[in-house]
Amino acid sequence: MNSETAVAVVGVGCRFPEAVTPEEFWSNLDKGVVSLRDIPAEDLRRCGVSPETAAAPGFVTRSGWIADPELFAAEFFGLTPVEAELIDPQQRLFLEACRDGLERAGHLPNGEHGPQVGVFAGASNSTYNTLLQYARARTEGPAAFDDLATQLGGGIDFMAPRVSYKLGLRGPSLAVQTACSSSLTAVHYAVLSLLSEECDIALAGGSGLSYPSVGYRYQPGGVLSEDGFCRAFDIRSTGTGAGSGIGVVVLRRLADALADGDPVLAVIGGSAVGNDGARRPGFTAPSPDGLASVVAAALTVAGTDPADLRYAEAHGSGTPLGDQVELRGLIDGLRAAGARPSDRNHCALGTVKANIGHAGSAAGIAGLIKAVHVVRTGNLAPHPMFEHARDPGVLADSPFRVPTELERCTDAGRRVLVNSMGLGGANASVVLAPPPEPVRPAAPARPVVRLQLSARTRTELDALSRDLADEIDQDRAAPGDIAHTLRLGRQDFAERRVVTAAPDRLAAALRLPRPPAARTVRAGTRRPVLAVTASGEQAEAIRTTLLAALGGRTEQHTGVPDALPADAYLIVVGEGEGESGPGRYVIPAADGADTGDHIAAALADAWLHGVPVDARALDDGTGRRVTLPTYPYTRRRCSALDDSVFDVPGAARQEPARPSAPAGRPAGLEGELVALWEELFGTGGIGPHDTFGALGGTSLLGLRMTLEVQERYGILLNLHRTGGSQATVARVAEAIRGASDRTDGEPTGTADAALIDADLALELPPLAPRTAPPGTDVLLTGATGFVGAFLLHELLQDPGHRDSRVYCLVRADDEDHGRRRLREAAARFRLPEPDPERVHVVPGDLRDVAEVCETYRDGELARRTGHVVHCGAHVVFTEPYEVLRPANTLATYHLLGWMRRHGITDISYISTLAACGQALGSEGRLLERREQPLDPEAGGYGISKWVSERLLDKAERDGMRVRVFRPGLIGGDTTTGACNDLDMLWRLVAACLAVGAHPADDMPLPVAPIDLVARAVVQLGREPGSAGRAYHLVGAEATTFAALFAELGALGAPTRPVPVAEWARLAGRRALETGDPVLSTMALYETHDLDTPRVDVEARLWGDWLRERGLDPRLDGGRALQALRHLAGHPTFADLLTDVTEGA
Repeated sequence: MNSETAVAVVGVGCRFPEAVTPEEFWSNLDKGVVSLRDIPAEDLRRCGVSPETAAAPGFVTRSGWIADPELFAAEFFGLTPVEAELIDPQQRLFLEACRDGLERAGHLPNGEHGPQVGVFAGASNSTYNTLLQYARARTEGPAAFDDLATQLGGGIDFMAPRVSYKLGLRGPSLAVQTACSSSLTAVHYAVLSLLSEECDIALAGGSGLSYPSVGYRYQPGGVLSEDGFCRAFDIRSTGTGAGSGIGVVVLRRLADALADGDPVLAVIGGSAVGNDGARRPGFTAPSPDGLASVVAAALTVAGTDPADLRYAEAHGSGTPLGDQVELRGLIDGLRAAGARPSDRNHCALGTVKANIGHAGSAAGIAGLIKAVHVVRTGNLAPHPMFEHARDPGVLADSPFRVPTELERCTDAGRRVLVNSMGLGGANASVVLAPPPEPVRPAAPARPVVRLQLSARTRTELDALSRDLADEIDQDRAAPGDIAHTLRLGRQDFAERRVVTAAPDRLAAALRLPRPPAARTVRAGTRRPVLAVTASGEQAEAIRTTLLAALGGRTEQHTGVPDALPADAYLIVVGEGEGESGPGRYVIPAADGADTGDHIAAALADAWLHGVPVDARALDDGTGRRVTLPTYPYTRRRCSALDDSVFDVPGAARQEPARPSAPAGRPAGLEGELVALWEELFGTGGIGPHDTFGALGGTSLLGLRMTLEVQERYGILLNLHRTGGSQATVARVAEAIRGASDRTDGEPTGTADAALIDADLALELPPLAPRTAPPGTDVLLTGATGFVGAFLLHELLQDPGHRDSRVYCLVRADDEDHGRRRLREAAARFRLPEPDPERVHVVPGDLRDVAEVCETYRDGELARRTGHVVHCGAHVVFTEPYEVLRPANTLATYHLLGWMRRHGITDISYISTLAACGQALGSEGRLLERREQPLDPEAGGYGISKWVSERLLDKAERDGMRVRVFRPGLIGGDTTTGACNDLDMLWRLVAACLAVGAHPADDMPLPVAPIDLVARAVVQLGREPGSAGRAYHLVGAEATTFAALFAELGALGAPTRPVPVAEWARLAGRRALETGDPVLSTMALYETHDLDTPRVDVEARLWGDWLRERGLDPRLDGGRALQALRHLAGHPTFADLLTDVTEGA
């Protein structure tokens, strides 16, 4: 086995008949348990199978069924009951299994900055969703089969992407469909993805759930057996048994797994896939030659001598032809790989189908999970119900034998082969080896161990504590490793518990979690404050460790602050500073003292009270991840199937039970809206201050609510202006009450007035003189955004910057991650990959820009930077100033402070036309000058840019050279059409084309192409005469909404003008029919939500630059169509635009 290409199995998640954990499954196998049981008579009746039919000769009611498949933790995964009911149970359970597998491996996805995790999975066709469509078709006709929500819930293409979406995984996400061998084929491609470094962790498996289980009528010569049992390789076998299963393995490159101390269960030494081709009796008939070649290839890749095989997990269909062909193919495959004819009966042969039946697309992963147990433990499970071989002579002369009792294999060099065959000739084989000895040291034994647990609710936290206590009683893992795994491998939730006890008291403290051993807190988010009052090497070392764990947003002091905000958590490093208590922890800092445990205790207490803590900062090279109990989900019934679906005679339709309204439901308008929200979300107990986003609100649910509000109250509600994802019943009620009273000129955002005044009064530090020649390099913020990516491209192309480096501030874990984000941004917008020799990544958050710049490579930025291009911002037009202030206004203030402290004077600032207001005497125009009045109608984004411009005015008064660039709407690249798929202009245009109508609005569109905007910023930014100026980066004559659609119509994409309200109704109706997210969003939008001025915009200065170069920024129909063709390749727009752009 080649250690460089070996892949470790580090975790397993599964649901099999009579087994909800891998341990239960493996125990059943060792005991020879057959989990093929009669389907309960009541379940058959509910599915329309009468007692007479069930008792008829030839009707088989035995199956390997999974208990309670309709139970699901919908709320945990952010789904409403209504949404969950439309998802096939096999896909829901696969999602749970994937998360369980990651937890058992000691790994969890870590959002944007975590490892690249891929998903490779196959699924069986959905009986559940077929029944839903059939039931709807009886009342809705063929249109029921076009319902997007039902298709998404049952389509096998969407299972892997749904896992990636719900768990936040950014690696490859592929549906692998080769019939019965799908899940083992998925493992093969997951291995290849890991070895090619497409991902760091891979989830591979499949789902095959027969729900509901209804039995079947036996057909001689068919696939399913006469009595429901599978007696593979036995002469009595008449076929396979109907079964179900969900399984997934978590894979890592072996070297990475060993280095991180992962729980390696088995090692994949090699794998292979192939097809039987045309040389077989029929399409569904297998071929021994095709199978043999795949088996031999897998053994060759693994470097495995067939004599070392001690177990072969066969596909084992149980059909006479299938068993004969597979046995022949396995024998020939081993001999092609070097097996000698004299090697007989050294390898046990079996199949998991004898235990659980045929699990469809999950059959291969079920066999692999069994094989992992065999190779890890050496337990050779008995093959149930085997008495007499179908081909006794062939079996006796082969390397194989069929064990009928549990056997033990202690050979250190044992190898296991897994084989899976799919109808259609798709074969897959995998070779496994035992896990090697760990290389990472275990956590050192300590007299006291500290465990950190968290859950969504106190009930779930208590259940997790009990499960963990049971695990500790088993004495399978060292307490220090358990603590290590909990810190690194578990997601943080609001209900938190820290248990501190001696190793032999941990289980008792977990079962009875009471102080002082156990402390439990429902934590909100708190920010860390660090006061280091001591001096010396020890204090500095403690400070460094704490800052690494607490992150760059830690507020630092040299003395204990007199007062702290309520959301602060204080850690004090120093002697004589009082005692630890609620909201504070004191670490003594005497030189020479062992402070490691004090630091760990302080960080555990900070975490307990809601401070984000990066546990990796405490990694001392010891501690192994161990398999621990997984999250104890609170599951509820989620099923849209009822008696009426199956035409049960005399059955009345049972409506899903809805929770009763709480006794404290508000009266009046708020009460009516609470009832509406509970109906939309399919749940009870919603309060007037619960937010739309936290409840699982989607654009489609938002559209439905808006239409209901309009119908009931005659008010066209703008959900975005009501808070978007932060909208609440109370805010919607306020909007309804105030809609008729609000005057057109009523200012918005007045609640932010105090913050705006405070920020305008901020004082900048003095401008320091340069002590060395000014730098020649450029610092660029926002380089991974749409505008920023083009700015980076232009900086690298511009002759005036040919010898300059470009430092890019990128939100990333490290420089490699940042470079990957820059490459991804360039690819997304069809730009060449940035030159790695000239582009340097500065990892950090925009909100921490000053500290990040100060500490980067020991001050390298201060020495080399001569010009700053500040493009980074939080671009959201629906959020208030208070939300946008940290990333937009305060980041600009801190960036200016850093520049001034180091004598860096040149800055180009990317602002927006939304920061402009109409001055007295301007005759209704937005003047192209630096001074601008605040527009009373401006939203939070425009205000944040306006305040930032005023800070730039202050910076300019004592010598800084400032240029302000104000784009309006941004069009696509003039060459490629590349544009921003998140831009509301293009979403609105795409929605209009899909509907075939556009709002009859003559609104001007102040727009310019992105490449011309970026080129202007770069070239004008280095011209001496540009300092002190503002440039409006829009065309001198704005295209109007009506003119744009007239030109698109002339080019073959016609739409008709309709009143705005009529357009909203058309878009809303289409959105409800299709569930399309773009239509759902835009049906709620009004044209003024584009946040562009409806007045003339002066653009004289940029106009001069354009004329000198013969450039025209106008958005005409041709450029718009080019941008739409670019968007048609984006998954979000594909369904909306493919027909339109192909026809135009």
